[in-house]
Amino acid sequence: MRLTKLANWLSNGDLERYRLQAQQAQAKLPKMQSELEKLSHDFQQAQKKLAQAKAQLQINQGFQIELGETQQQLQQVQTEAQRYKKELFEQQKQFDTTQAQFKHIQQKLAQAQNWPQQLKTPIQITEIKKTLPKKDFETLWGFGIITPNVDFTITTGAILVKGWVLGKKAQAQTVRVKYQNESLLETPVQLRRPIVIQQYPDIPSASKSGFEFSVAVASIPAEIELSLEALLTDKTVVSLCDFRLKPLTIESNDTQSLV
Repeated sequence: MRLTKLANWLSNGDLERYRLQAQQAQAKLPKMQSELEKLSHDFQQAQKKLAQAKAQLQINQGFQIELGETQQQLQQVQTEAQRYKKELFEQQKQFDTTQAQFKHIQQKLAQAQNWPQQLKTPIQITEIKKTLPKKDFETLWGFGIITPNVDFTITTGAILVKGWVLGKKAQAQTVRVKYQNESLLETPVQLRRPIVIQQYPDIPSASKSGFEFSVAVASIPAEIELSLEALLTDKTVVSLCDFRLKPLTIESNDTQSLV
């Protein structure tokens, strides 16, 4: 699945829009069903005419004039049958598409109606795995994640990440969060991090090496992985780390267990 981009699509406005779309899609289905039934009936009638024309052709094989007329009639009926068949196929295709859209809207509507419960579902960070390649050790002085930590549980529907990254050959400009190669957000590296200034006092860019962002994680259906990467001023992209998250359920005795 694709993680929802940063947008509160669970708002009342989106919920009403999904309800309206569901009503519109549902209203189309009976009309399209009726059109399909009519086309199916016309196609069956064309098939009967075709069978009658073939029978007439066999009876009148000995009469050249009547044979020619029957052959022409047979060709016309075959052409008409092909037209009905094509229209029936297109109507069926459109009907299937509308029905699929209707089901999709129903699912979205159900999710939107259930968003308060989704927000209450705690999300746990099960792993923070550094992914900085060895070849990029000369690219950065270093980086770090201040918060969150492994086993941290998110109960607000969003994860707040604080950290720092210090470029060596070029200054770190932004950090980007990705899910399955899709960019979710990008934020500048410009915050003050005293601990970095103390560790790298001779590097001017250390005074603006911090970053901070939050990303929505409510309603994730299963364990997912978010990737964090840095973009330097010279256009270099450096992989930093992966966050692995998993939804939890709250048992009746107020204890938590993994789904």
